[in-house]
Amino acid sequence: MNPQTTPEQYEVLDENGHKTGEILDKATVHKNQLWHEVVNVWVVNSNGDILMQLRAPGVELSPNVWDVTTGTHLRPGEAPVDAALRTLHDAFGLDTASESLKHLFNIQSANPMPGGILHKVFGHVYLLRDDPDLNTLTYDKEKISDLQWVPLNKLMADLGNEENKKHYFPRANNYYPQLFEAFQSWM
Repeated sequence: MNPQTTPEQYEVLDENGHKTGEILDKATVHKNQLWHEVVNVWVVNSNGDILMQLRAPGVELSPNVWDVTTGTHLRPGEAPVDAALRTLHDAFGLDTASESLKHLFNIQSANPMPGGILHKVFGHVYLLRDDPDLNTLTYDKEKISDLQWVPLNKLMADLGNEENKKHYFPRANNYYPQLFEAFQSWM
């Protein structure tokens, strides 16, 4: 590691989502299965289609499956809405105003990671109504293999089918049902 860079660091939370005051590097947080915060941003176009990313083969967590438009871990002291705006910009070059984001819900989940450990997160889930041209979006090909607009009814049907469900990021608890309910109420 370059001496001028520091590893990604996250604020550690307790099992109730309260900050403990500890700030640790990413590897330690994940290895020790400590609770921390993330954001997910789902982009939905004017047709009601959802922008999905195909996770690249080399990503650590759940490669080669379809997932949320974009997401990221919160940095120490960062507000969830600021993390959402940052990931839209960093992942795709999309700049938007915080007022354009709709907070849908928060969720606590523990998702499986390689090595039998759990990725324990408190997630802040947002919706952005936008119509970006997929041909003009730039993204890291080592993290994302493809982008596609998926109709909401297809996504719901796929996730309700055990065979098709394997092609999507596995989300614990009632994440997807909450997401679909929120989409339907906001769209």
